[in-house]
Amino acid sequence: MDERYFSMRAQFFEREIERACTFKLQELEELWFCSRKNVKRILHQFEDRGKLMYLPGEGRGNTSRLLFSNDFQSEVEEVIKDCVQKGQLDATAHLLRLPIPKLWIMKASSDIREIFGYQSGNESKDILHGFIERDLTTLNPVNVSITFESHLIEYLGDTLVKYDVGEDRILPHLAHHFKVDDEQRRFTFYLRKGVLFHSHDKLTSRDVESTVSRIKDARGSASQWLADDIQEVECEGPYKVTIVLRNPNPFFLRYIASPHFSILPASMIFNEYEWIGSGPFAIKERTTSKLVLERPLLDELHFYGVTKEAASIVNYNLDDSQPDQVKSKQAIESGFRFLLCNGKRDSIIKEHSFRKALYHLVDINEMGNDLGWGEWVEASSFVPSRSCRQEKRSEKIYPLLKESGYSGEAIQLYHLDYGKGIQTAEWLKMRGAQFGILFELHPFSYKDFYESNIDQMADVVLIGEVSSLDSHLSFLGAFKNDFLYFRKMFPIDSIEWIDKELEKFKKEDWPGREAIMERIEEHIRHKNLLIFLYHPIKKRTFHPMIKDVTFHSFSHIDFSKLWIHH
Repeated sequence: MDERYFSMRAQFFEREIERACTFKLQELEELWFCSRKNVKRILHQFEDRGKLMYLPGEGRGNTSRLLFSNDFQSEVEEVIKDCVQKGQLDATAHLLRLPIPKLWIMKASSDIREIFGYQSGNESKDILHGFIERDLTTLNPVNVSITFESHLIEYLGDTLVKYDVGEDRILPHLAHHFKVDDEQRRFTFYLRKGVLFHSHDKLTSRDVESTVSRIKDARGSASQWLADDIQEVECEGPYKVTIVLRNPNPFFLRYIASPHFSILPASMIFNEYEWIGSGPFAIKERTTSKLVLERPLLDELHFYGVTKEAASIVNYNLDDSQPDQVKSKQAIESGFRFLLCNGKRDSIIKEHSFRKALYHLVDINEMGNDLGWGEWVEASSFVPSRSCRQEKRSEKIYPLLKESGYSGEAIQLYHLDYGKGIQTAEWLKMRGAQFGILFELHPFSYKDFYESNIDQMADVVLIGEVSSLDSHLSFLGAFKNDFLYFRKMFPIDSIEWIDKELEKFKKEDWPGREAIMERIEEHIRHKNLLIFLYHPIKKRTFHPMIKDVTFHSFSHIDFSKLWIHH
């Protein structure tokens, strides 16, 4: 498959009329990352192969024309069939990353499922393939803030201790035993002997010391708050290590159980494309669009970046299964979607009456019906168990807008650029227009989440928050992680009040922490700092040969327990 040819056809498809389109050479320079001279050379090569006819524009800056020899849909279907016959997974995955009409993918779905899903590879390897709808961001434990990447790190690395959600307690892991002094300042861990990194080096206390130092030194990172209070690390032999805090913190063991504290080898410079840890999976291959993990039980797990349409037809199936053979698992996600108001931006959004108007404007049940979602769970809390129906009264919107002094200025709404993020943002724009509220939409990617200054440009951000298995640590991290938007966009007085509550939170037992979480959520609702939307329902389909399918942290599948029944 010629990737350049198909990327060009996908880009120009919407402007095609009877297999012909106009274009500028600069478009292909940017698409193919090459000079104008090379663009012309490539087009002439396509001509020689009978793919198209290239008609250059007359004069500098004028548009050129392309006359394609074949219908694009038939070419796509032919390439997919050819890839299936030859077993070319990478080529197929590249094709499925292109903006191809969903209907074409659906027609080829049986062929796609035949090539993806489970495969029995060479040397009797069991290989499972999955699709993700975007490029991976960072797999660096220090900086990771996106749920799927955090989930992957849990399989690549190990922590000193693990959190048991069922009993709400900390269990030994890399440390076979641990003890805490009466002041809750000295945390001593006794390491298991014989633990090996993927590099076959032995794990010792020096690796723990190095990992802690790495987090402490990462100023402004997603994890640095976890190490703020660490005073020193004492290595009392190769298998005994003590972490000393400046101030008492009974909640500190929960910090250590976080994937941010995955122990990395001190002797190696961290490289997230050659991730060296001690977890059950190791990275075999990673590119911008593909990730291959390997482990003993399920020999290899391959992830391919494709479009949402392609990902929707292939979950974790083994082969070209009939619909009545496929099983599914469904669960309410341990998180929520929300519209976050920027209390630090000098705009109308600072007016409480305007935020109250937004609260009544955004009726999630009306939205779900309009968009045909079928199923949703309304949110009024961070977690489904505390959520309840919220009263929305549209007759209050106009009086509140008048009270706020809103005069029709554009509200800068930033949203993720795929899936329900796009749907929801477009619905909000339509709904706002009915009441004279002008939303200006700005899509952003997960990469932008790390690299851009969205918090300085947005009035409101449409985004989500997902919890790990430790919902209390996740709640704490939501307000302490400098990468997340709560701390960036909540008003300073609210952040200061929440910080005081969270200091009490660390010292409380389960009921006490739950009570503090409810107080913080009530504060957020009262001031309309964010507008709660819904708790997503996660559904995965599987062939019945795939066994022990369970949901793990961040509502993702637990890959460590999957196995194939032959």
